[in-house]
Amino acid sequence: MKRMLTILLVIAAILISGCVSTVNPVNPEDVIVKVSPITAKEFQEIEFSLSVLNNATEPIDNVKVASFDPFTVLAGGNVNIPARTKEEPSFVSLNAKVQAGGFKDTNNITTLALSYASGKDKDGKAIIKTKTVPVQTTVLPDAKLQFVGFVKDPGSRSGAELTTWTIEKGGNATITFSVKNEGKTTIDENTLKVFVDIENKRIGSNATFEIGEAMAKGGTSYTEAVVLPIIKNAPNGETDVIVTLLMDDKIIDKKTLQLTVKL
Repeated sequence: MKRMLTILLVIAAILISGCVSTVNPVNPEDVIVKVSPITAKEFQEIEFSLSVLNNATEPIDNVKVASFDPFTVLAGGNVNIPARTKEEPSFVSLNAKVQAGGFKDTNNITTLALSYASGKDKDGKAIIKTKTVPVQTTVLPDAKLQFVGFVKDPGSRSGAELTTWTIEKGGNATITFSVKNEGKTTIDENTLKVFVDIENKRIGSNATFEIGEAMAKGGTSYTEAVVLPIIKNAPNGETDVIVTLLMDDKIIDKKTLQLTVKL
């Protein structure tokens, strides 16, 4: 009798060991992701971080950025996040390194996909799930300011550009600039603008110039001149003059010049 009982116990153990119960994975709705808006020049490599919270009663493992089209995922960390406890769960930071796509190929909202391991299938293997979130993205053309500086007057725009200039009250300060496309995508006409601003408003104001030329890879705009009148009763002394290249309200490049007003 004892021998028969032993045999039955052995058979039961074999049957139990060969049977793996499935464990349901954490629902993507219980994975909460926070990502700040991302801005990059086209094909630029950038690193950013996002916050992930597991609001489920089961842990999730190997959480990482799986895709971020049309950005290319180059590298990134992975984290394990425990199950929610009675205490308020906390966000876990996750880093990723990506390369931006072309600035005409990226919409304002891009879908980021996280993958994570959670639960087990009938063979005891971890189940891989995906959580997708919309991310506000801006990809800018890879352009830069060149030939930025002071010149004597608009007719001298092709002359040597100086980063410092001294002027009398009531005079006109003339600043020149051009734009070069360092990227791979053609920049259409009237896409970019240059904003020239005298920092001390007691000395002078600002001016905006729209780039009217289309620029293919390696292309440049004309060298332009902007005249800034200096107020007649301006205080003497120094002020920065900031020249900023913009697409809409996004800064692409910036140069700073120094203007001195004399008595």
